[in-house]
Amino acid sequence: MALFLATHTSSNVRELEGSLVRIGAYAFLTGRTITLELAHDVLKDFLRDRSPEITIETIQKLVAAHFNLKIADLKSPRKLKAIAFPRQIAMYLARKHTPASFPEIGSRFGGKDHSTVIHAVRKIEERLKTDSQLRATIDALAGSLTQ
Repeated sequence: MALFLATHTSSNVRELEGSLVRIGAYAFLTGRTITLELAHDVLKDFLRDRSPEITIETIQKLVAAHFNLKIADLKSPRKLKAIAFPRQIAMYLARKHTPASFPEIGSRFGGKDHSTVIHAVRKIEERLKTDSQLRATIDALAGSLTQ
C-alpha cells in the first residue's frame, strides 16, 4: 500500500496524508477492508499518470533494436531500403506518439527536411491500408512504447 501511494502521489506530504485519510474514511463508511484495490478505486481521480513520456529518442532506440540497426543508421543520409524503411516507420511513430512537428522530427533524424518526414508518414499510412504484416509491426512497436 505504501509503495502504491508513494509511486502514484506527488512528494507533497499533505497530498499523501489526504490520500490516506480519504482511503481510511471511505473504508470506515462502507465497512470495507483497506486493500490496494480499494485505494485505487478511491483515489482514481487523484492519481498521477506514471506512464513514461514517449520521446523521439525512445522511438529511435526501439525501432533500431527491432530492425537490428544502429541509431546512427536511422539518422544517416543512406537510402538503402534496409535503413530507409525502418527510418520511415520511426518517423511515422514519432509523428503519431509525440507532439513534435515535422521539422523537429526531421532534425532528429539527421537533419532531414520536413517534406521528407511528411512523405514518410504518408507512405506508411498508405501501406498500412493493405499490409497486415506492417500493421502488426507498427502495433507491436506502439505497444512497446506505451508499456
